[in-house]
Amino acid sequence: MKKKRVIGYDIIKFIAMFLVVMLHYSFYTRYYSRGLAGTLITVLCVVCVPLFFSVNGALLLPRDMDEVKHYRKTLNIIIVVTIWKLLAATFFIFVDGSHPVTAKDLAIFLLGGGFGDYPTGYFWFMNALIAVYLVLPVMKLAFDAEHKIAFNALLVVLTVFTVGKDSLTFILQTVGTMTNRDYASLTSSLGEFCIFGPYGYVLLYVLVGGVIGRHLKRIQAKHSDDALHLLSAISPAKACIGIALCYVLTLLIQRYQHAAHGTNLTVENGYLLLPTFIATILIVLTVGQVNVQGIWSRIFQVIGMNTFGIYMLHLMGLILLNKLQSLPRFQFTGNMNSVAVTLLNILLCTCVFAACLAVSASLRKIPYIGRLFTL
Repeated sequence: MKKKRVIGYDIIKFIAMFLVVMLHYSFYTRYYSRGLAGTLITVLCVVCVPLFFSVNGALLLPRDMDEVKHYRKTLNIIIVVTIWKLLAATFFIFVDGSHPVTAKDLAIFLLGGGFGDYPTGYFWFMNALIAVYLVLPVMKLAFDAEHKIAFNALLVVLTVFTVGKDSLTFILQTVGTMTNRDYASLTSSLGEFCIFGPYGYVLLYVLVGGVIGRHLKRIQAKHSDDALHLLSAISPAKACIGIALCYVLTLLIQRYQHAAHGTNLTVENGYLLLPTFIATILIVLTVGQVNVQGIWSRIFQVIGMNTFGIYMLHLMGLILLNKLQSLPRFQFTGNMNSVAVTLLNILLCTCVFAACLAVSASLRKIPYIGRLFTL
């Protein structure tokens, strides 16, 4: 039986995917403003990856799980991602061709590393997703357990050693800058006590997304007595205010990092900071309840079904755009003020997003080829 789509989750996928493309647009294209106007946009993008993992948790964990089907799907993901890596390698070698690579570089790439000097870092997300799928049945046991001691303990450990540790490190770093002392190094060894390694925060967002997904599912089923009272107390208005405050705090953090460390556009360890964590929870909680009808419902469904295809195609689109921007007809962009060029960049990013969506939506209808655009 075909699973009923949750429009709110499709909207979250759209938001997350557009922000991913926008963030990578700032890295891999020409004429992106590195001033405040450009930074105002890229700071918005700090929630993109947390939203993706959270919505995956909201979709996967509250469902019944068939372990055999799950690991069959995991194997399918590994095969599809491997094919995409081969396609990406072919694109970089024969279309970009800016860096020499060897067979060893290709082997490293297929096994989870980079591909020489080519910008293949975006595949880290798929590597992390595979890592989550490999342990998801174990997480599901804790998630479904009648007694929540183990699950709650897992959430506490993950929160303390990811969001907690990095937020504390930032505070100590700020105090150290003000006093000209090194306090941030005090927390540098805390990671030794966390068994989950660099993907611990990924698992945290998946589990938190699962908690929110179960909460929303119970509300939808009119089982409000079983819903979490803490989450039920957060109205859409309160959530919007909270999201706005988290954005302002994140922007202030970025401006501090820019002044103290010369960080441009991005937020160092942004996925791991408390404002991002809170904003992600509020967005999933609020937008997950949105239910639109008519043409907008269909639009968001199409985007939600094609986010994987867009993700796999978007960097190729950005590299092609980069080559187009080197043509004389695009030179005028370099003379525009930062606000104007930022607005133009949002428009161009939208065009890349729409083009990738169109290609993905078209190719997924073709037998066999369509499997590369569906997870």
